[in-house]
Amino acid sequence: MPISIDNLPTQKSLIDFSELPKNSFDSVFFGYNVKCVLDDVLLVKYVDETEDGTNIIRNGIVVPINADTKAWRIGKVILAGNNVKVAKPGDFVCFPNNLGVPIANIDVENYGELKKGIFLNEQRIFGICTQRKNDNESVSSNIKKSSSKQRRRN
Repeated sequence: MPISIDNLPTQKSLIDFSELPKNSFDSVFFGYNVKCVLDDVLLVKYVDETEDGTNIIRNGIVVPINADTKAWRIGKVILAGNNVKVAKPGDFVCFPNNLGVPIANIDVENYGELKKGIFLNEQRIFGICTQRKNDNESVSSNIKKSSSKQRRRN
């Protein structure tokens, strides 16, 4: 007999970021390196913003981060917990910006300082992406150009 999807139990992670405050972990790790993450948690570095972290780049268009707090983001997985089933370190993932806990300036063991990123549950990501070779060069040059233009204005 077929089972209705509406009757399936919701599977929650042991660590559920939807219930945590949305403030950053900036000062929590002061003096410590993050060695690993647990459960289905991912530590993701944003890769779709300007060097100064104030703008998101979309198809060459610069959008201020504070203009759209629910923006779709692209990030690179830095650490993956033991219950992560699909994503792995080095993968690029697509996710909504508002469904994790932001981090800034933390030291990650065997990686170095992570200037800006987010802790996410794997169930919050919507897919794994690959970079197009042609677009990668134009995106990185647009990010650098917009950052240097911003600095010149200041």
